[in-house]
Amino acid sequence: MLLVTGASGFLGAHVVAEAIQRGRAVRAGMRRSSDRSRLDALAPQAQTAWLDLDDSATLDAALAGCTAIIHCAAYGVDYRQSDFYTALETNVAATMRLAEAAASRGVRLVHVGTSYEYGTQDGLLAEDRVLSPTGIYGVTKAAGTLAVQDFARRTGADCTVLRPFSMYGPLEGTHKIVAAAMRASLAGEMLDLSPGAQERDYLYVADVAAACIDVATAATFPRGEILNICSGEGLSLRALLTAAAQAVGGNEGVFRWGAKAYRPAESMRVVGDPARIAKVLRWRATTSLAEGMAATARWELERLQREGESS
Repeated sequence: MLLVTGASGFLGAHVVAEAIQRGRAVRAGMRRSSDRSRLDALAPQAQTAWLDLDDSATLDAALAGCTAIIHCAAYGVDYRQSDFYTALETNVAATMRLAEAAASRGVRLVHVGTSYEYGTQDGLLAEDRVLSPTGIYGVTKAAGTLAVQDFARRTGADCTVLRPFSMYGPLEGTHKIVAAAMRASLAGEMLDLSPGAQERDYLYVADVAAACIDVATAATFPRGEILNICSGEGLSLRALLTAAAQAVGGNEGVFRWGAKAYRPAESMRVVGDPARIAKVLRWRATTSLAEGMAATARWELERLQREGESS
């Protein structure tokens, strides 16, 4: 049995769906207050485990019979979540309570970190790069990773850390750039953007979900490892959003490239080194940009249709 925390979130819901597709027993861990619309769309048959990492009773119930946890729950990836102390509690303290509970039961912990832990460094980023995070999300996620690593070293607990790079895919928040670009191109609404030459390591979310399941169920668990989930290839923002508009049959002319300046200290190339995960798990990203955008477009068009019917 796998437990996925943050199962109502973008990545968490896709991890649950991937586990079910593989025939794995899985519990979708989430707070009672969570919006489970993503999960209802991707994996409506998923077994829900009401989970609050501050509440030992819900944690005990969620962990019963589990062999591995994929810890996707986090605070701050949405820029609208901006309280430092909530980020510190969620991304560090609650993560450590989960790690301790897992270790006491002999359960594997796959802690999902983020490429934001590297900060604004340019170049090909390997797992041994010195961390230089910025912002509350990057800083607290890096602290969570360091705490999990230290705990594993001290106790021998089965913990590993995954660092996904930039994700896109079905049912991402509508404030995120791919969904926003698709919607703007369909509506004919102008979208002010930077010049768009910055490159990122973009991944289709189902590829990331597959890596999470691969690690959690590996015959030999990579205890103590940090593994980038990345392609090793850079793609410009301009190319990404052009593909998004084309996938929905929208108007690329709405993108006002250069209407905004690059962010202060903007990194022009942030790409992960996939060598370690390829060696440890023989994992690689397999979904092409065209395939990923086509699937994302289908879901986005359906979501727009539902919104129109309910308005």
